[in-house]
Amino acid sequence: MLEVSESKLTQYVLHYVGDTLIMGEEAFPQPEVLLEAAFTQLAFNKIDVDQQFDFFHETDIILNEIYTYSKSIFNDESSFLEQSQNIATHLHSASQHPNIKNGELFIGLFDNCIWNNAVKKAISIVKIDEKEIFLDVKNDEDRMIVNGIDGINVKKVNNVAVIVDMGEDAPPAVFIKTKRKEDVVYWQERFLKIRVADEHYHKTNLALTEVKKYILKEESFSNTEKLGLLNKTLDYFRNEEEFHVNDYIDTVFAQADSTQKDVIVNTVKPYETVISDFAIEKSEKTYKRKIKLDSNIEIQVNVQNIDQVDELIEIGYDEATNRKYYKIYFEEEA
Repeated sequence: MLEVSESKLTQYVLHYVGDTLIMGEEAFPQPEVLLEAAFTQLAFNKIDVDQQFDFFHETDIILNEIYTYSKSIFNDESSFLEQSQNIATHLHSASQHPNIKNGELFIGLFDNCIWNNAVKKAISIVKIDEKEIFLDVKNDEDRMIVNGIDGINVKKVNNVAVIVDMGEDAPPAVFIKTKRKEDVVYWQERFLKIRVADEHYHKTNLALTEVKKYILKEESFSNTEKLGLLNKTLDYFRNEEEFHVNDYIDTVFAQADSTQKDVIVNTVKPYETVISDFAIEKSEKTYKRKIKLDSNIEIQVNVQNIDQVDELIEIGYDEATNRKYYKIYFEEEA
């Protein structure tokens, strides 16, 4: 896990990457507290630290530009400005497409980042495509003054890469965030040239995500059936060593028709893999086992057997009030 709450921004620079490339001519030292807090939020906003990537190249890793530039910075911090300009040049080359927007490029070198209880350095690369209008309100000698400022929202999602120094003899760890799905090709594949570090984790996570989407969107399933299928899905992944889609369907969707089974196979067949326990642990947090009603009442359900769910929860319709209802059976309060 990467922890950046106590990190220190030691150097930073801003370039402009667009139809023309405008280089920042100065690397700035650690800023004052408020600006550093803003830059830190910009640098690490919404990064998925559970999904690690590695740099790669088909012939020689040193031919991967961002790998080489980042390693040079970690080895010699005085090269930060020069290497940041190389990074901007490479991004400019990778961004030659009409759908890729012009914008500022923030590059920051952070110290005191914590990775598995060890202190690490990290480089954050942030491409900022959009600015917003902010109101600057000041109290000047009991007079309220308001000005409009064209600025950067540090909480907004941008294309981000965080590169963590793992030491002289180890490759850096890479974590990313893309603003749009269509940005993946140019940001992940053309600019960074990275691949998933743990393929088993990646595929297990995708399989769990996609089957959850299918279960929740399938209108032929009642809410209680959806809860039961989600629980049985987690149970299957916990108990099996490998994910095979046909075995999964036979275990979880025994009552599904052929069309439903074909949809599941076509969706998750590419994600068959050795099952990652870490991916299950992460997915359990997103598998909501609740029935949420429009009256702001939520029913939490944690049983695995669909038949048991149907025995414990009954849905009905009250003609007198013209509303639906749930009836819940139990032996005693826990």
